[in-house]
Amino acid sequence: MKGKNKNKESIKNQVETRTVAERIIIKQLHHEIEEHKKTDQITQDALAYAENIVDTVREPLLILDADLKVVSANRSFYRVFKVKPEDTYKQHIYNLGNRQWDIPKLRELLEEILPKTTSFDNFEVEHDFPDVGKRIMLLNARKIYRKLNHTKLILLAIEDITEHRRIEDSLEKTVKELEIIKKSTDEVSELAESIINTVREPLISLDQDLRVVSVSRSFYEFFKVKPEETVGQLIYDLGNKQWDIPKLRELLETILPQKATFDNYEVEHDFTTIGRRIMLLNARQIERGMGKERIILLAIEDITQRREIEKGLEKAHKELQDLAVELKRATRAKSEFLANMSHELRTPLNSINGFSEVLYDETFGPLNEKQKKYVNNILTSGKHLLLLINQILDMAKIEAGKMNLALSNLPIKSLLNEISLLVADMVSKKKIEMLLEIAEDLPDIEADELKVREIIYNLLSNAAKFTPEGGKIGMRAKKTDSGIEVVVWDTGIGIASENTKKIFEGFFRVDTPYSRVTEGTGLGLPLSKKLVELHGGKFSVESEGLNKGTQVRFTLPIISRKVV
Repeated sequence: MKGKNKNKESIKNQVETRTVAERIIIKQLHHEIEEHKKTDQITQDALAYAENIVDTVREPLLILDADLKVVSANRSFYRVFKVKPEDTYKQHIYNLGNRQWDIPKLRELLEEILPKTTSFDNFEVEHDFPDVGKRIMLLNARKIYRKLNHTKLILLAIEDITEHRRIEDSLEKTVKELEIIKKSTDEVSELAESIINTVREPLISLDQDLRVVSVSRSFYEFFKVKPEETVGQLIYDLGNKQWDIPKLRELLETILPQKATFDNYEVEHDFTTIGRRIMLLNARQIERGMGKERIILLAIEDITQRREIEKGLEKAHKELQDLAVELKRATRAKSEFLANMSHELRTPLNSINGFSEVLYDETFGPLNEKQKKYVNNILTSGKHLLLLINQILDMAKIEAGKMNLALSNLPIKSLLNEISLLVADMVSKKKIEMLLEIAEDLPDIEADELKVREIIYNLLSNAAKFTPEGGKIGMRAKKTDSGIEVVVWDTGIGIASENTKKIFEGFFRVDTPYSRVTEGTGLGLPLSKKLVELHGGKFSVESEGLNKGTQVRFTLPIISRKVV
């Protein structure tokens, strides 16, 4: 009985002992569980804190696993590179954004540099992204080992320095430009100084108190002053107060403060050293630089001699005007005299020519050979004199403004052919060939028939007269946009270049052995030219030189201008 009781008590003691141990173990397990919960909470808090930091920073961040796949990315990464979380998470970094991130420099960092070190800073990568454009980035990379789950991670921080680099480049460019500007400014200053000291025109610069800042050498030379008596002095005190000129005060104190520039301001003054001078002043107010005071630049031109010349020219011009009026009056008087004289001579000369023709035709009886020769000489001279008188009368009328045109409808084609027949006898006697090129479609024109006849006969007879035997003369006529053009040409003696302008002077004749034996008044060409111009046409003479022929060209309008 006692033995059984001992066994029961022993078993009871063992149970109680085991229960206490179990309780201790359970208590320890509960303690560990609580501690683990606390640790896990701390871990969760730490993770949340880290994630908040990652999402808050403005710098894009990526976390990659050992296989370079994206474990996590912050909001800045998505915003800056315009990608979505679903297209990023668990993707290989090189495959992001349709392989936009497959960048050789990035591969170099992740595959070559980082495996040899735990971190690398300021690794520069430049890449042109289709979505966000060209970017320059500085990469910081860190390898992280997580003991809890024995994993390796790579933290990649990306700083976009594109704008920063642009600003740096801009600043560098600006610095270079400033250096160039400074150099240019120095060169310009040196050039300006050289110009000031080279120009003959006196130049002086003044500060805002009208004191002399700088002076050109020409100023010292012209106004006979010295540098030590000039620079720093009030302009009015220069040369023992010689520059205290009322007109100069007006420019500097009244006009220039209201107007930054003023040109050709005339000042006249009697200087003790150089005498009386008339000057033109050009004044400019200019700023010497940013925030610096203004200076006045004064350029002085001495026009004393010019004014004397102008006065002389003005006097001469007035005398010339008076002379021109007198000459015009004399010319008109001469023209009127010639017109009157010619008119008075025509009547008796016509009588002389008439009686000479009657005598030459032996109307009153036969003449012997000697008598007939004398009568023929009288008749030839009379006709030449009558031609001269008629031409003088016409020239006088034109110069006096008294020539009137009797305009009528004129069939120019038939008139040209008719006048060519008048010179046919002269052409035949001299064994000259005459060529005509008169267009069939020539229209009638409005002109003075007698005057046009005179023009054409003058030119054709001149061509025949000044062309030696065996030569050629001709006439061309055609319609142009401006009217009718007629050209009379010959292969005759021509005109020397020095005489081409003289041929339109009255009574001028080309002096050649051949021309001396031909009749002429020297008025044919000038009169023809004036008659053509009176109709509103143009007249010109062309010749390549002596013995190379002459070409006379004139135009007549279809409808002539009215002449009163």
